[in-house]
Amino acid sequence: MPAPGRAVTCLNLPTHFLTVMPDCIKDRDSGQKHFPSSGASATSPGFGQPRRSWYDDHDQIGSRSTRQRPNREDPMLLRKSIIAFAFVLPLLSAAPPARAAGACAEPVTTTAGMVRGTTDAENTCVWRGIPYAAPPIGELRWQAPRSVAKWSGVKETVKFGDRCMQGSGLMSGGAPEGIGMSEDCLNLNIWRPAEPGVYPVMVWIHGGGYYTGGGADPSYWSDRLAAAGQVIVVTINYRLNVFGFMAHPKLREEDPNHSTGGYGSMDQAFALNWVHDNIAGFGGDPDNVTIFGQSAGGASVCTMIATPLAKGTFKKAIMQSGLCELSEAPETAYELTRAVMKSVGCNWDDIDCMRRLPAEKLVKDAPGEMTDGFVYMPLHDGWVLTDTPLNMIRAGNYNRVDIMAGTVREEFAAMLKLSAKYYYTPPFAYESSLLKQFKMTKEQANRFIALYPLSAYDNRPVVAIGHGFGADAVMQCPAHRGLLALLAGGGRAWFYRFEYDGMKFGKTIGAYHSAELPFIWNSFDRPPATSFYKGDLAPEKELSRVVQAYWTNFAKTGDPNGAGAPEWKPFTAEAQTIQVLDAGVVENRTATSEAERCEFWGGYRADFVPMANELIRSIF
Repeated sequence: MPAPGRAVTCLNLPTHFLTVMPDCIKDRDSGQKHFPSSGASATSPGFGQPRRSWYDDHDQIGSRSTRQRPNREDPMLLRKSIIAFAFVLPLLSAAPPARAAGACAEPVTTTAGMVRGTTDAENTCVWRGIPYAAPPIGELRWQAPRSVAKWSGVKETVKFGDRCMQGSGLMSGGAPEGIGMSEDCLNLNIWRPAEPGVYPVMVWIHGGGYYTGGGADPSYWSDRLAAAGQVIVVTINYRLNVFGFMAHPKLREEDPNHSTGGYGSMDQAFALNWVHDNIAGFGGDPDNVTIFGQSAGGASVCTMIATPLAKGTFKKAIMQSGLCELSEAPETAYELTRAVMKSVGCNWDDIDCMRRLPAEKLVKDAPGEMTDGFVYMPLHDGWVLTDTPLNMIRAGNYNRVDIMAGTVREEFAAMLKLSAKYYYTPPFAYESSLLKQFKMTKEQANRFIALYPLSAYDNRPVVAIGHGFGADAVMQCPAHRGLLALLAGGGRAWFYRFEYDGMKFGKTIGAYHSAELPFIWNSFDRPPATSFYKGDLAPEKELSRVVQAYWTNFAKTGDPNGAGAPEWKPFTAEAQTIQVLDAGVVENRTATSEAERCEFWGGYRADFVPMANELIRSIF
């Protein structure tokens, strides 16, 4: 449920959706790199001292030349859980606590000027809202990111900057309290332990379906993660939806690299270059950077692994519920652009018209919402990407990294319960449902039933089919394919599955998409987790401690094993082990069933994105 006082906007939801989320009814009715190695820290510039920047020679990123499961639930519980957990709740928020400046207020010199931070909780320093690129407004709308203009004096970076433009619908969750929204949103936030030192760096790329979200969302406040792991954590914003991923032939013509539509991805790479060139001044090691992200952020991690624009900016990657197959050709994306331009009243050949429109109108009138499926995504335009990230990795055209990846057990499985035609399917209609609704052949249906027997899923087809399509096909198996491809290139890999479902409503919807986030940030007492974690949280806190140890150990050494965590065996092509993460259960399992299931899904349909979108749209 939304936090008190937060309205859920559901004006455009179908009638069936309102039966699942009755709270919507009321709303409808009312309307760039000269750095020593980490071992040379004694001769490195001190905390806050300047470094020569990549940006001294490069203004635009495009100029760079290198580079058994749920119990039978009460249907009423669905009205309070599925969508809120998977999408809305991770985006709800509160204002950051006010803190005295203290020693953290010593100015730090960046390539654009000096910034001043402040102290945060857990004996950490924080710099909020540092601009890493020029505001992409006016003529810079739908152009590659540019260096931010230099400033004189010291910029106070104690308040979060604006989040990027995004809709106000159900799947957006609303802006965090005290944080604005505008196109001037290319900013980042840095947390570090207060003690002087040289720290490993973790850069977080938020999720939200490339449609919504922001680096300042309370779920990602990183004081506790920085303190617990003794790392620096950076969270970034990047352009979203129509602003970040709109492609057009005229935009391709005007770009010096003939690129179009990958502006959000270029923002991410630009931010990584900024981190590489500036983080030493904040006490970070630019030669020990790990990128991590979840959902669209996890897919973005794979995009950064593939794109030459991020070459040399990171050594390790953590991909949470992400996939390496999410990109499309510009020619495919042009069809969405036609719909966008028509909806806002601009002719197809009039890009100037699009640039003159208020950002608010574009957000309001442009088609595409997360309930439509994968609408906005990175593009393989020949510059940002030359193919899907997975195909680039398989061809050997990618940035070599060690990888840690995983999913949560149910992911989107419970989503099928939102549709009556799936929810009420009786056991005797299991096979016929697969044949008619999912267009499987008789052979495919029989194989599916063998892999997903009803006896393992409460004798309910909706649960079995939900797990197959909503968890394995959409997340688990794409992650599996990505890991195998990266292994073939010589990297090391670790695979996990997060299975904790002890939160409120957890027995109804299982370990849902994004359920691991409070455990990474130890944010059980911060919204939105406060609505679902009450009382004695000793088991959850212990699991959070282990998860934080794995994540930060990996950031330090490229191996999640280390002090404070049970042994985690690596994932290899021969020994495909999964580390199960659950309260009181942290263990290795052989991924035999997963491999068999993924073999099935690999042969079921090759057009992954259309398959996923058809399923999503059939629900909503």
